[in-house]
Amino acid sequence: MATVRVQKPGEEKIDAHLARLGADDVLVRSWGSLAYFKDQRDVAGEAARSSKHAGADKRPDADQRTDAGRDANGHTGPRAGERSNTSPVLHGDFSLNVTNSITAGWVLGHGLETITAAHDLDRDQLMALLAACPRGRVAVTLHHHIPTFHTEHCVYAHLLSTGRDYRTCGRPCEKHEVALRDRVGLVHPVIVDVGCRNTVFNAQAQSAATLVPDLLARGVRRFRLELVRETAEEARRLYAAYAKLVAGAMTPADVVKAAAVHEQFGVTRGTMRTLTVLR
Repeated sequence: MATVRVQKPGEEKIDAHLARLGADDVLVRSWGSLAYFKDQRDVAGEAARSSKHAGADKRPDADQRTDAGRDANGHTGPRAGERSNTSPVLHGDFSLNVTNSITAGWVLGHGLETITAAHDLDRDQLMALLAACPRGRVAVTLHHHIPTFHTEHCVYAHLLSTGRDYRTCGRPCEKHEVALRDRVGLVHPVIVDVGCRNTVFNAQAQSAATLVPDLLARGVRRFRLELVRETAEEARRLYAAYAKLVAGAMTPADVVKAAAVHEQFGVTRGTMRTLTVLR
């Protein structure tokens, strides 16, 4: 389950609704959602401790927490793989824009079990982030269409209805697909979120397949494939190719070739290219 990526003041009720659904894991995609779920976990933890220790003699904490709230493995809150009966395991999305070890340490210390590296890191910057973070707690997106920008303006309502908002537009986004064609002919999908905001995704897919051997060597075990309008068959093909790559049964070049079969506008390395620095 995932929160919204763009959250405005007064929209905390969306997080409250997600919390009531009782998911085991939640992908936290905004700072507001991180604050909400952390507060919920703190309240649940305090209630559990009060219930557990009510009327009992004080004794050393079985988790051997330090004064900083960390256990022997550097985790805060529930240990890896643990969850309370009321609090989901939280995973940070790339939209939290974690680009350095300082930010990574802060968010991991505030309740996130894992984080996804920001999309604007190149190869060298990504490897530096991994070297400075606890092994196994950083996820990397291997295949995705970059979300180029978000807008409050609804292209669907503007083009396909006479309404001004969700109450009067007739919700054409539930029946139609819209994309924006740029000056060179690339077609960029437009997706509507639960708050009626539009996100424009890059027409070209970006792949980090060539980095997989180095990522595995640095302890990365969580990989993500971000899909936009792929069919079920295309999704299965992508998943199978990248699974074989991680298992060492397929080369990065073959994976990119397999991914390009259904990508009308091709597959690029995108931000993973390390640019030469002129001094």
